Amino acid sequence: MRAPIGYPIGMSVHSLLWLLALSLGIQSAAPLHLDVRVFRGSTEVTRETKVTVYAAGDRTNGRELPLLPSGERQLPLGAGQYDLQLVQHQDGKVGGIAWTTLRLLVGYPGEKGRHLEVLNFDKSWGALQLLEYGDTPSGAPAWTARLLRKDGTEVARSVAGDGYQVLVAPAGVYDVAIAGARRPIQLRDVEVKANLTETRVF
Repeated sequence: MRAPIGYPIGMSVHSLLWLLALSLGIQSAAPLHLDVRVFRGSTEVTRETKVTVYAAGDRTNGRELPLLPSGERQLPLGAGQYDLQLVQHQDGKVGGIAWTTLRLLVGYPGEKGRHLEVLNFDKSWGALQLLEYGDTPSGAPAWTARLLRKDGTEVARSVAGDGYQVLVAPAGVYDVAIAGARRPIQLRDVEVKANLTETRVF
């Protein structure tokens, strides 16, 4: 679950908007795409982790998310709440199993039908998805981002996705430095929340 998006200048729109959208029935009837990336701390393990999605509270009829060339696991789904099982495989053995529950999938503004969840085996870590405002080409963006502490020390460098960059770090409040975009961007006091994916549009 994360705050919905669709506003420039680094604004984060809070959950009241999607609650309003649900109450008014403003969500796409077309299938959405759930994109998932998996990390163990700062190390991405998406390729070696089987991800299975279930309707919330149900453990039958699970559907596995196939791996895309861009690095995400993706599955078309209808709007709703879902539980996800993660099974990491290492050297032919199961290296870890985790569940994450009640992930909300709706047609968030600005996501163009693709909703990213960044999951971490370490629940004290979270993620920040960065999107450039307006129409963006598919593929890895030309710009990059760094997550910084207040003293300027680097916490994380962005990992590219299809049209976005993502920063993964322990929960906390940081600054974000974006280079290579239309102009240099500095986002101040950005919160990374434990076990959640937040989105910022700049």
